[in-house]
Amino acid sequence: MKRVAHLFVICLLASTANGSVLRIAVNDMIHPISDEFIGRALASAAQSKDVAVVIELSTPGGLIDSTRSIVEKMMTSSVPVIVYVSPTGSRAASAGFFLLEAADIAVMAPGTNTGAAHPVILGEKMDEVMKTKMENDAAAFMRTIAARRGRNVAVAESAVRQSKSFTEDEALQQKLIDFVAHHLHAILRAE
Repeated sequence: MKRVAHLFVICLLASTANGSVLRIAVNDMIHPISDEFIGRALASAAQSKDVAVVIELSTPGGLIDSTRSIVEKMMTSSVPVIVYVSPTGSRAASAGFFLLEAADIAVMAPGTNTGAAHPVILGEKMDEVMKTKMENDAAAFMRTIAARRGRNVAVAESAVRQSKSFTEDEALQQKLIDFVAHHLHAILRAE
């Protein structure tokens, strides 16, 4: 996967001379407005024939329905998607972990973390059957994403089933991300 990621970035660099990279920031909960914002960016990038979309991400998590919709848009996008957890001190927790794993290229800044993606419903008490159904559904969703992106399926699933979280270095070592980069420009100049 790492070799493929490197080749992708090299190709991206070569093509930036003939195109542009659309950059957006998502620094909030994942909800219907986030879904619409990211969807519009992906559509705009496709229409403009941009070479990639970079989503700078910092989120504590959000709604599963919005997350599923965004993941679907990312994974069917004709324009490659780079998710960059940034700046230092940020996180891509819960729903953000799903988005990070769904990226064509997953990158974290130093001093960031990701994971803790166990499903929860705020303000409601669920019976054990419903909890199990939600967990199994979210785990299968994560396995699908991780497998399609060539990431570590077992470790990605542990973030859902066991609420595991990872520093940027741990995520890189566990093959959950492709790079650790200090700055956005470092992503586009990676070798």
